[in-house]
Amino acid sequence: MEQAALRVSAILLVVVAVAATAAYLLEGNDSDGPSGSETARLFDDPLLQDEGHDHRNASEHQLYTQNIEYVGFNPNFDNAEIQVAEAPDGRTYAYQAGWNKMRIIDVTDPYNMSEVGSYSDPNTQVLDVKYIEFDAREYVIIQNQIIDP
Repeated sequence: MEQAALRVSAILLVVVAVAATAAYLLEGNDSDGPSGSETARLFDDPLLQDEGHDHRNASEHQLYTQNIEYVGFNPNFDNAEIQVAEAPDGRTYAYQAGWNKMRIIDVTDPYNMSEVGSYSDPNTQVLDVKYIEFDAREYVIIQNQIIDP
């Protein structure tokens, strides 16, 4: 009889835990409810993805943390996948993938960034860019996707 009571208690505990977890995860954010950090949860999507969202206007992005300082903005309006690396010449470069172009931007002085090179590939979308050093040589590897002109 004691084992049956323990079994029922364990099953009840599991059911309550599953129900509480489901209620927490399925809870909606009401527009008239609390806002800001009161509704922020670990599972909320941190990216703004509504219809009116525009990545071309940096002033529309008011997301920040206290330990990041804004030092500059790169106006290249591309679908950017970026890798930052220090080259053998001691300078720091950002390798930026874009719609049909890969750019190399000198970011050694982040207050004065400048494009120092690029590779254009018409009718493609550059999806990914990787910079590697191997055997005293530098390589930039890009992944393209062919698109209709």
